[in-house]
Amino acid sequence: MTHRQQHIAFVVNNYPPKIGGLEQHVHQLAHHVAELGHRVTVIALDNSRAGVEEGKVTVHRLRGSRTIAGVFSAPYPGTKRRLHALLKDQGVTLISVHTRFFPMSFVGLRLGKTLRVPVVHTEHGSDHVKGVSQFIGMVSRVVDRTMGRYILKQATGVLAISTSARDFVKRLAGVHSIVFHNAIDTKSFTATPSAPHRQRLVFLGRIVPGKGWDQTLKVAESLHRNFPDLEVHFIGDGIERQRLLMSLESSPLAENAVYHGYLRGSEIQDVLANGILLNPTLLAEGFQTTLLEAIASGAAVVSTPVAAAVYLAKEGAEVRIVQSREADVWSAQVQDLLENGWAAPLPGLIETFDWRSRAQEFVAIAEDMNGDTAPLAVQRNSSPPTG
Repeated sequence: MTHRQQHIAFVVNNYPPKIGGLEQHVHQLAHHVAELGHRVTVIALDNSRAGVEEGKVTVHRLRGSRTIAGVFSAPYPGTKRRLHALLKDQGVTLISVHTRFFPMSFVGLRLGKTLRVPVVHTEHGSDHVKGVSQFIGMVSRVVDRTMGRYILKQATGVLAISTSARDFVKRLAGVHSIVFHNAIDTKSFTATPSAPHRQRLVFLGRIVPGKGWDQTLKVAESLHRNFPDLEVHFIGDGIERQRLLMSLESSPLAENAVYHGYLRGSEIQDVLANGILLNPTLLAEGFQTTLLEAIASGAAVVSTPVAAAVYLAKEGAEVRIVQSREADVWSAQVQDLLENGWAAPLPGLIETFDWRSRAQEFVAIAEDMNGDTAPLAVQRNSSPPTG
């Protein structure tokens, strides 16, 4: 069978240089789909940049409202009409939107109806928003139960990046979705089995409330007396960066603590290699690529029971799951790893999480939605939107 070229339009709130797991998911997926020879257009809100970036991926950056907490902004009125005029003659075959509470997901859904093309929604959250004020939490639940449910029900098909996200989609909207795991560029992360383990703890993620950077520092400080050479490294950025820096200045571990800010693949590999990643997050995570990067780099992981940790532990990776928030429980798990070491990553495990294969899966889904292939396991909510 001859496969026609797809033209996939990603309609999202955020895109690099904005930092986060969702942003990296869309960026990597878009570029790897383009590497397969398909047309890719990304439309995102960004007040810091304007114009069109040309390359294998075309990126249109639109102005929107002021960004709240570095991640949430709203498009200006008339955005859907503007996008329809931009894309109506471009042969778009599929629209991809991400996370049910972002306004651009709603815009993308409505755009699909006017362009008469299928819309695939990818859900990145595994629960209602956590780690926010009571008021924000209440508002977010209202959004989930109104706009969020509408998007999930009206999308042509729904993907979920973890089993927890799949279960949340079913619980929130009664919609069937299939698991479409997150992935990494495996070539950027390579373990060296013969290399010695390092007395190094690493936090990798956004520096925001609930993510766990403060718990990581607390654990490192509690182990400092028994392990005077222990280092603690922080990779990431966010609204609590200044608080982190002040905490490091006054910490007994100050001389052994390093704040790196935002790093890229090979740089992250250098920091993670044969160390221990701490993932004390309390947020509603999807499938965290940080855990994949750690395992691929020969690191051990100590984590709350998020979807990626549970999955990788079941697959035999060196992942310790901690249910308690007590620092001494975390310290005990880390101390055991520091004293006794850990196993090398299982051969072949990380290769199943490579973006190249994930992009092929996504193109197959696009072809299925357009009737170009035999049906996949994507249950359509309805026929492709017809206006």
